[in-house]
Amino acid sequence: MPRKRKQKSQRVWEQPAGRKRGSKLGLAFLGIAMISGLLYWTSRSVEQPRQMPASPAGEPVSQQPANIPPFFESEQAAKPFPPTLSPASFIDRRVSQAYQIAREIPGVLAQQPCYCYCDKFGHRALLDCFRNNHGAG
Repeated sequence: MPRKRKQKSQRVWEQPAGRKRGSKLGLAFLGIAMISGLLYWTSRSVEQPRQMPASPAGEPVSQQPANIPPFFESEQAAKPFPPTLSPASFIDRRVSQAYQIAREIPGVLAQQPCYCYCDKFGHRALLDCFRNNHGAG
């Protein structure tokens, strides 16, 4: 009796003989998508700067894009500095330290934007947050 040969089964991960790995159509689509994305990002319009409030001396505070809150361009533009609350009026040690730092370096804080967007309450820079208990919270 002749012996039956087992037929080799094709492995699942092997491609059929007539196909190549990867697809030229897929590569073309990927290239078009990358070029389209590049064109989109380079053609986006640059945001126009918004008018910032003036300092007490009448100088403009800053001409930054709309997504950056206002701040003073220089220490001189921020003078006179607003008075800050006493650090001793806070029980929390971290809050007290923050108010102490605000008293020590008001010129630095006046040049920093406050990202809680308190400019809608009249604040002109991060230093204004320490005029009252706003900086504690």
